[in-house]
Amino acid sequence: MNFLDIILLVVLFFFVWRGFRAGIVGAIGGFVGIILGIWAGSNYMQLVSEWIIDVVNLGNEGLSNILAFIVIFIAVNVVIGIMVSIINKIFHIIPFINLANKLLGAIVGLIGGSLGIAALVYLLSVLPISNTISDMLIDSQVADWAMTVAVIIKPFIPAAINELKSIL
Repeated sequence: MNFLDIILLVVLFFFVWRGFRAGIVGAIGGFVGIILGIWAGSNYMQLVSEWIIDVVNLGNEGLSNILAFIVIFIAVNVVIGIMVSIINKIFHIIPFINLANKLLGAIVGLIGGSLGIAALVYLLSVLPISNTISDMLIDSQVADWAMTVAVIIKPFIPAAINELKSIL
């Protein structure tokens, strides 16, 4: 086990702990918030951007588009967060359901953390960052496991890799 293994395991533990604390309702709510936030931001960004340009007198259209996307994304996540909070309060009334909610949330955190670590390890393995990182990946037991998990997410990554390679 090397330093990279320790870092990756700490990250995975953080995801599991966060999933446990949020419960399955919070974990799914967070996922839904991200997906709906991206969808709403992408679909309504132009409308809000025009409003921002008019009200704030922002001359830069690109900046107002980014600002509009961020505002929509945050607004959607606040609404989802309020809904999750209400559902979680209902779950706290019944002890067994609350425990099941938390344990299932930990499982969702484990899955999400595993996918996130797999994506990170995969990107580190294909991007020319440094020889030190490449050596750490070769010696890492967790990176070995993460590369087997990366098979699930590989189809979604190629475009991002091409963009990153052009920057590096």
